[in-house]
Amino acid sequence: MRFMVFVRSPKPLAARHKDALVRAGVLLDVGDLVPTAFGVSGYWLIDVRTKEEAVERVRRIPLPACVVEIRQVAVV
Repeated sequence: MRFMVFVRSPKPLAARHKDALVRAGVLLDVGDLVPTAFGVSGYWLIDVRTKEEAVERVRRIPLPACVVEIRQVAVV
């Protein structure tokens, strides 16, 4: 299953904190998005077995003062 993990924070973090996901072999793509009035957003596209695994992997990454959203991606 693929999941898109959006990270909103005061500064770009997504590209910096990808190492744990790379070591686990689940990271498919990563990037920082254009800053908005609400802060900076970034994303990870990961491939894991379940949503619970996605949540657990993201919890292990230190993301202080961040808003994190995890959404399943439909693979056609």
